[in-house]
Amino acid sequence: ISKGYEVHLATKFIDKKNFLKEYGFILHPIEMHRSNISIFGLLKNLFDILKIINKVKPNLIHAITIKPVIIGGIASRIYKNTPFVAAISGLGFLFISKNFFSRTLKFLVKYLYKIAFSGKYIKVIFQNISDQKIVMEFCNLKKENIALINGSGVNLDYYKPLKNPSLSNKVLYASRLLKSKGIIEFAKSAENLKSSRYEFLIAGKFDTQNPDCISRKDIDNWQKKEIIKYLGHQSEVKNLIQQSRLVVLPSYYGEGFPKILIEAAACGVPVVTTDHPGCRDAIIPDVTGLLVPIKNSNELSKAISKLLDDNKLCERMSKSARELAEKKYDIKDVVNIHMKIYKELIDKEKKSLNY
Repeated sequence: ISKGYEVHLATKFIDKKNFLKEYGFILHPIEMHRSNISIFGLLKNLFDILKIINKVKPNLIHAITIKPVIIGGIASRIYKNTPFVAAISGLGFLFISKNFFSRTLKFLVKYLYKIAFSGKYIKVIFQNISDQKIVMEFCNLKKENIALINGSGVNLDYYKPLKNPSLSNKVLYASRLLKSKGIIEFAKSAENLKSSRYEFLIAGKFDTQNPDCISRKDIDNWQKKEIIKYLGHQSEVKNLIQQSRLVVLPSYYGEGFPKILIEAAACGVPVVTTDHPGCRDAIIPDVTGLLVPIKNSNELSKAISKLLDDNKLCERMSKSARELAEKKYDIKDVVNIHMKIYKELIDKEKKSLNY
């Protein structure tokens, strides 16, 4: 907006509408539900988006996450091959699930991706190499049509280490309460390491639309056993991260580049995470954090214990984590890369039209 662009947002708005309007965004509320995967639902969303495109006549369309990417990509093809940017922020639960329904749906999603990514002026942004390889293979994407960006960036002036940190006893899990995010392994590790010396915290919301979500009963049972402390959904996690000794994400979900891991790095907090796409990309193993195998609470317990028992190791990792964030995760750099991509695609289309 500050560079003279008119920016329109089309999505389902739950809150923040006034906040976004104050910044100058033009809002187009539409009903889009993650859990609605019917052909009728997709067609309705496609029709809604096409109406908005026909009204706005955008120079470029930028879509984020699976459903908007598919709908936005198809819409860009229909409407005069409008330049299109697709952000693949992880392949999600669908690509790790093994049941028959998920395998069938994955086949359909792959087919729709191929259509969405067949435009003339397109750039597909990936957050990790594993996702990039998978999608490039089944979509036959050319190298000129892809970009690899390390996550969505973080404000390094806001997320930063405390000036005089005290030796914390808190171990933090902050994510959606999904089994595939490793929350059960976290709880088991907390039980294995149960001690009055350390406090294991869980912050996150119940994703009730996702079949992979744990139950309220699970959280209640862990709290009754005094294994963990549940903090509920936190709209602001900076203070929690800064006051934690470790951030733990034992995920085997279809991650892109977990935001919590780059926020932890910016705050100079070491992490324990899994040797899994997205997660392993967000740390330097044994330098800014530790990697463990997926679905292995025993190895997770050992890694957590190793850091909790070694103050000097934590201090070294804390310093290295902040250095990594300054080098790779500055949101200013991420924004500049996006602006270059926008300009490249718009200029490419204009040049083509002039011939």
